Parts: sequence; C-alpha cells; structure tokens
Amino acid sequence: MRTPLLLLLAWFLVNLCQAALTPLDADETYYWMYARVLDWGYYDHPPAVALLVSVGKDWLPGALGLRLGHVLAGTLTMAATWWLLDRPRGHWLAVAAALVFAQPFLNVYGFIATPDGPLLLFTVLYLLAYRRFLNAPGLANGALWGLTMTGLLYSKYHGVMLIFFSVLPNLLWLLRQPGAWVAALGGAALYVPHLWWQYAHDFPSFRYHLSGRDDPYRVSFTLGYLLNQAVIFSPLLLAAYWRSWRRPGGSPPPFLAACRWLVAGFLLFFLYTTTKGHTEAQWTALLSFPLVYLVYRRLRDRGTSEREVRRVVRLAWATVLILSLARVALMLPREWLPFEKPFDHAPWVERLAERADGLPVYVQNSYRLASLYEFYSGEPSWTFTDVEYRRNQYDLWVKDSVFHGTPVYLLGQKNWDWPSRPFRTQTRDMRTARVADFQVAKSVRLSLRQPLPDTVSSNVRYPITLVAELPVASGIDTLWFNRSLGLQPFLIAHQPEQMLYWELEGLAVDHLVAGRPTVLLTDNNKMSSRLLPGPVSFELGLAYGGMPPLRGMSGYVEGWVRE
Repeated sequence: MRTPLLLLLAWFLVNLCQAALTPLDADETYYWMYARVLDWGYYDHPPAVALLVSVGKDWLPGALGLRLGHVLAGTLTMAATWWLLDRPRGHWLAVAAALVFAQPFLNVYGFIATPDGPLLLFTVLYLLAYRRFLNAPGLANGALWGLTMTGLLYSKYHGVMLIFFSVLPNLLWLLRQPGAWVAALGGAALYVPHLWWQYAHDFPSFRYHLSGRDDPYRVSFTLGYLLNQAVIFSPLLLAAYWRSWRRPGGSPPPFLAACRWLVAGFLLFFLYTTTKGHTEAQWTALLSFPLVYLVYRRLRDRGTSEREVRRVVRLAWATVLILSLARVALMLPREWLPFEKPFDHAPWVERLAERADGLPVYVQNSYRLASLYEFYSGEPSWTFTDVEYRRNQYDLWVKDSVFHGTPVYLLGQKNWDWPSRPFRTQTRDMRTARVADFQVAKSVRLSLRQPLPDTVSSNVRYPITLVAELPVASGIDTLWFNRSLGLQPFLIAHQPEQMLYWELEGLAVDHLVAGRPTVLLTDNNKMSSRLLPGPVSFELGLAYGGMPPLRGMSGYVEGWVRE
C-alpha cells in the first residue's frame, strides 16, 4: 500500500507547485469571478467549478488559492483511477502509472481550474459506481450510482452524453432493474436546484449550448477535430488504443462493453458537432479513463507478451517525459525562456493599471480580459457585450450598476471608432480612453410600438416608433443618452450571409427613468441598402459612441426582404 500512497503524494505535490508557479489562463479568472457569487448555476456552466475555486481563494494567495480545490480534486481523481484499475501493485502498478501519467488531460486538469477538473473526478467515480452496480444491482448501489450522475451534471453538461453512451449497450437489462430507476430518479431529483436556476434565468446555458454555437460549416472544423483526437490522448499510444478494441471470443463483460460504447459514441458525437462549428479539444477529455482502462485490461488479462507490455510502457514514459518538460517550461520565470511565456498576463495588466490610475476598467467584448484584469490588479473591472460577441455571466449580473454615472477607463476593441489610445494585451491590439460619465445601459429593454411590415425593401423608409424601458431591478434610477460616450438606438438585421446594423435617426428624449416606458423616437427610418433579398430577423439595440449596438436588448422580429 505504501507505493500507491507515495505516487499519490508525489502527484499532489507536483500539481501544488505547478498551480502556484504557472500563470493563470483567462478562463480560470472568469471562474474565480463565479466563485465570488456562489449560485446554483452560471451562464456558461453548472456550479461545480465555482465551488472548487472557492475552496482556497480566500485564504491562499494568488494562483495557488484559486487552484487549490482543483489540485485536491485531481488527487482524488488519481486515487479513484487506481481503484478503477483494480488497485494494481508491483509490476502492474508501474504499468498503470505509466498509462495514467501519460494522459495529457490528466496532467493539465490536475491543477488548472476549469469545469473539466470536477468532470474528470466525477467521470471516474461514475465509472466505479456503474461497474459496482452492474456487478451487484441493488438499491443501495443504485443510489450511489445516482449520486455520481448528479456530480457529473453539476460539473459539465457533457455528463449527459457520458451517461447516455455508457448505459446504451446494457439499456434493456437496466430498464428491468429497480436500482437503475433509483439511480435515474434520485440523480434527477438532486439536479432540480440547477434546473430551477435555469428556469428563473430563462435557460441561458441551454440556449447558449444548443443554439449559440452554430457557425457556417468549414472543413477545417472537422479536420482540426480529427487531428486533435490523434494528439490529445498521446499519439505514441494510438496503436495501443487500437489494439485494445480487438475482442476475444464471446461477448465482452457489460462494463467493458460500456467503455467501448462510451469511447465510440463520444468521438462520433463530437465529430457530428463539427458540422455546426468549432469543437474544443478538451470536450473529449473524459475519454482518458475508458481508454486507459481498455489498454490496461488488454495488457493484463489477455495474455499479452511481456515484450509488448514493455514496449507500451516505454512509449507511455516517453510521453510522460515530454509532458514533464512542457510543465517545467510553464513554471520557469519569463526571463529564463527564449520565447514569450504562455498565459503571461501580469505585465499587460500592470501597464493598463498604470493608465487607468485607479479607475474601474470596462472592457468591450471580453469577459476574459475583464476577469484577468480584476484578478491581477485587484482593481474593479467589468465587461459589456455587443452584437459582435457572445453573451456571458457578466450579462446576468447587475452589480455593475455601481459604476453608473462614474468615471471609468474603457478598454475597447481595435476597431473602436473614437478618440482613444492604442494598447496591446499579451496577444491583442486594442484601444483605451477615459470616460467621464459612463452610462450602464445593458438592462434597457427596447420594443416597437407598431411592428415593421412583414416584407421590406432595402433603402426604403418605414415609420418606426421605438419604446424603451429601464427596469427598476437594474439598480439604476436614470439613464442619460448624451453623456460622455453617448448612446444611440440601432436597428440590427440578421440574415443567413451577414449581420448589419445602422443608426436610427430622430432620438426624441435625452434620458430614461427607471420603471417608466418612454418613446425614444417616432420617425421614418431607412432600411440599409446592403440588405440581401430573402429572410431577415430584426432586433434593436443601443450603441455607445463608435461601437456596435449592445446585444440582447429586444426580442426578434421575423421578416422578408424583397428582391
């Protein structure tokens, strides 16, 4: 027992050092913002990542405090993997350790604070509980299996597919087991708080993940996905993975079949998603466990020659060496590296803080930069979202009302058409300017008193009566249109091949009062001359000076553009 504990302790200490010395990725600081307001859900993800970040953020400094919960989760993941592989000892412990340590995702998510950390932990716990239930399908084992299902779903929505593909080969048998119904119904009941949060916020996560990621298809999406899958599970072990699929005579045991279906189903599902947009490499990270299990079982149980076992182990340790060199490079001081250090955000944050001189920093279209700035500088920062970017958790929070009517320092995109100064983050060119009296406008709701005609023509004027309301719940009493940057209403047109927006003329008021619907303009406004014949969806938005209109300020109006 001593050797497994020593390996586990070594893994914990390595990841603890890595967590402290490796710069933070922007998404990690975004989840740090989550953890400052613990809730049952967030725009992009379920709450497990925020809970883990909250473990150490208030009593340990910097990156180590942010990542401590994930380091602990990564250590538990390794301990559970040892149990999944039937607690190997001696020679087979060395084989198992080589295969597990050679998994790139287990190295990355052993210390980085993202939703994939708790997802990996609950994946291996789920597989343990599922195997236990298949071997002894009682009510108690069903309840335990259901708990791990809940943990998966509170970690990341990918857990749904893990459950689906793993139960599929044994589905008919499972439907006859009372314990399986205890697992399904009990797990669903424990998930109700998150579903209620989704309902209360109009299902933002489901809307985003089911429809907010659709992009025109590009062959590069599919080719990139296939290349990633060949690399992210260690290319040196691809042959071993392939051989683990060769079946012995007869039907495989139920759990072994479940692992095979899980791997095949997951890979094929995400291959399909490349028809709808870019697929992130880490979305298949949880397959590390069934792949390791399948390879280990083949080496141990199918009479594999000692020569082949040694060859696979050597390839695994070669992968471990490559991963270790990459991990060391991430920890080295920037002055020691002959190239720019990845994720090295502290220098640009320091330069921006000098410019801001104590003012809150508002970022156009980047929740990542806003959260990075607040973490590294210790100064308040926020972001707003226009139609050129996607919505995020900042759009659900209304805490930014404290910045309303105050001076802020604005970090805009590089195409911001306003008197401003150039600024470069680690990788992006942007522009900055001081805004004396910033108006927080995202909560305004816009509507048309009379709808647009069902069919319109480009370059033709139509009567538009625009009504605006500033909700009392926004925490803002009065919104002014002509302060500092200024605000102007826009009409936004979404067509299959393009998105257009243009300024509406005839603004008739200079401010809004909370809770009082107000007519902003009553005028004839021209449709853009660049509208294409065919279907169109219109929405409305207010725009800051020199920027695109803000996103999500109205519903959509469907129409048609004449030839």
